[in-house]
Amino acid sequence: MITVELTNPIEVDGIEKIRADFLKFIRNRFQNNAIQLQHKVNIEKAADRPYTAKDKFEAMLKENPLLGKLRDTFGLDTDY
Repeated sequence: MITVELTNPIEVDGIEKIRADFLKFIRNRFQNNAIQLQHKVNIEKAADRPYTAKDKFEAMLKENPLLGKLRDTFGLDTDY
């Protein structure tokens, strides 16, 4: 069973459009016709996704604090 986690109910339509082709590809690739595909919508994950340039930079800064030093050294503007 392959489970695809979606962050938005609108994404369900996209998954349904490619479902048959994706299953055919995966089943052929692994030579296993028993493989199934399911999806679940997890709206809580969508809230964690940064959207603005500032939010994205802050998220990257948490992962790699040296980005702050790079920004300050070269006087970069993260809000474009």
